[in-house]
Amino acid sequence: MPPKILFFPVSMPDETLQSRIARYHLLSGNKTEAETFSDIFGSSPFSLQIIPKKIEDLAERLPGDKEENLLELLNSNTIFPVYKPFSGVLKNKKTDAVSVIDEVARVPRREVSLHSMAKICISCVSSDLLDAGFPYWHRAHHIPGVTACWKHGEMLLQACPECSHPFYRVNKLLPCLTSGCICGWSPFKAEPSQLATEVEKTLAIFAKDLLNKDVPALNSDVLIGTYRRRARSIGFRRGTIMATTELFNSIVSHFGPEVLSKIDRAFASGKHQQWIRTSTIGGVLDMPIGRHLIISHYLFNDVESFVRSLSEELLLSNVKEKAVQKNSTNAVDTKKEKFRRKIIQLIDFKPDLTIDYLWVRAYQATLWLYANDKTWLDAKLRSKSIKVVNANTLSDERDQEFADIIHHGVIKLYSISKKQVRVNISNMLSLLPKKIAPNVRERKLAFPLVTAQLEKNLESLWHFRLRRVVWGISEMHRLKRTPNITSLNLLTTVPNQAWTALVEHFEWDLEKFMSDGVEPELLLAKTGVSRQWEGPPGQSAAMGGRSYVPIRKEIH
Repeated sequence: MPPKILFFPVSMPDETLQSRIARYHLLSGNKTEAETFSDIFGSSPFSLQIIPKKIEDLAERLPGDKEENLLELLNSNTIFPVYKPFSGVLKNKKTDAVSVIDEVARVPRREVSLHSMAKICISCVSSDLLDAGFPYWHRAHHIPGVTACWKHGEMLLQACPECSHPFYRVNKLLPCLTSGCICGWSPFKAEPSQLATEVEKTLAIFAKDLLNKDVPALNSDVLIGTYRRRARSIGFRRGTIMATTELFNSIVSHFGPEVLSKIDRAFASGKHQQWIRTSTIGGVLDMPIGRHLIISHYLFNDVESFVRSLSEELLLSNVKEKAVQKNSTNAVDTKKEKFRRKIIQLIDFKPDLTIDYLWVRAYQATLWLYANDKTWLDAKLRSKSIKVVNANTLSDERDQEFADIIHHGVIKLYSISKKQVRVNISNMLSLLPKKIAPNVRERKLAFPLVTAQLEKNLESLWHFRLRRVVWGISEMHRLKRTPNITSLNLLTTVPNQAWTALVEHFEWDLEKFMSDGVEPELLLAKTGVSRQWEGPPGQSAAMGGRSYVPIRKEIH
């Protein structure tokens, strides 16, 4: 049990968690920032993003219940609430409940880090000093896509206007605003910043209102339906579908290319094709948060209208879902009748058939009935005196021995090396001195302990990719190669998309790895993922592989 924090500053209105931590550092009297990180997170300094990756550790150290503390921190001191309507939902398969941890995991933290994580409005700094007695960093200023202060309409500053020294620095606490810059510039003596355009201010107001509205997480189909229905209703339609190109052109005309380029990097780089997308990846609509804010603000103008439309679409979606469920029930009944007829026909044709015969001759029907109508299937087989494998058959006397072999053998299979293979059923069974029944059902009956080891140690595709990437990084350091996709392609066959997704998800500092070196097993352990890890949120799409190619001699 980690030690409790006896003192933590009370949050100010719209204050970021980073700001509270900076105030704690100042008020605690700690001499170094490392002491503050140790107090709050129990770790050495790391990058404090908008939603810190160790926020759960802080929630556990604060007085009171961990879950309640976590919700309070997320909803009051991070921009998590503004992400919820756009990040989709991933329901727990067993409970059908939505976990706040799952919701947080679906926030693309790397996307947040592309935007400055320390912005100020000079007028806000002055008014905070008068109203609260000290200035602090505001959440609403740090929403990706927001470039202006919603209250004063001024452009937000990300660095000192005199010497360009950035406010945010990696692995550092946010600076105290009363101290000013190292060059002598102070926000209290500075003139207000240049006023932003009207569209930038109205977008900032929309984002701020959405942040404070705390809209619940919704299925991405509801969000897509809301966009489409509203776009069609205001004239962007071709027959019954949304006229995406016309909508995009109208958004560009309203906001202007200059403003959109500041907000959206894809637009700035000229990637205008499919700028508005309704496709999903892992249940998340495939667009960054800044683009969502632009589209939803343009379509609905204010948050109240947006939320009302989401509620209406959710109601319609529930009605449709019930209709689909009813049709699905009818479909199940139809499938049951069809598969039962199939089995009856086979029994009439071959009265002495066995269950093994059914698996070979009518696999789909047998599989479905075994899973959904097993009582009928067993009764039908017994009525014909069919020989059915007894589920109580004694297990093979080698079961324990073979299970131990697999238990110890997977340790080597999971080691990180050049020729590592995925720990699948075939590779685990290859550890055994003799082959055992290939039929899954027979293997479960004769080798229950072996089967348990196979299921326990089975490796997911993403965990295997992770091991390959970790090995690749260690090799890049050893061979003094630049840590990029070009080097990756010379060393391993991991898809390029997987490399990018893993580096971004775990926020790896590749340059630091290249200078300090990498312990592969330690780096893998620090990721904290299980061997059945399903991969980064939103990365469930299929990835093309690459054929194995001879590795150049100079890297041996």
